[in-house]
Amino acid sequence: MRPLLLSIAAFALIGAAPSPDIPLVAIGLPFAPEKPMPVARDHPLYHRVAVGDVEGITAIVRFKAAPPGRLHKGLRETLDRMNLLAPSDGEARVRLVATWQGLDSPASLLVASKETTATLHYQLVRIDNHQVLLDRTIATTVKGEGSALDGGMGMARAAIAANFASAAACMDKAAYGRAPDDCALQPLYGVSVSRRH
Repeated sequence: MRPLLLSIAAFALIGAAPSPDIPLVAIGLPFAPEKPMPVARDHPLYHRVAVGDVEGITAIVRFKAAPPGRLHKGLRETLDRMNLLAPSDGEARVRLVATWQGLDSPASLLVASKETTATLHYQLVRIDNHQVLLDRTIATTVKGEGSALDGGMGMARAAIAANFASAAACMDKAAYGRAPDDCALQPLYGVSVSRRH
């Protein structure tokens, strides 16, 4: 199936202004082998997941793709849209620890149909007995186009959002002991980024 190329206007940068507050949430976008769907009320993790800030954020993410606050917010919003995020720590039964592993992004001056890969490690642990329910490193790749600066940042954000969606879908399965070895979902969309003046 040929990936759908989305022109994501939110990823466009206006002149030389700082990057806008772009949501890092891909829930609702098409993925293979399946699209992540919000869990139902009878799911064991429905509103039961606590999450802290993403650990190990590197300078390239901090200053180029997404400031830490946006990264943390994107993970929380992804879990919230999947009905996994606990309303409070007191209502949580499990804790998700997300650790930044790296970003492989285009570095050329002119980017044409390049790929960007975001890699994070996730560990889902029961709060009561510290049992590890999920322990996976997930690498997600997004294809896109645009200049190295604009396209690279847009593709990085899309790859991070796809990674968060992959982790949420994997947590859904982990609750039933069915998490696959490779939790990475394949985005069936691309990113086209252009600078607007």
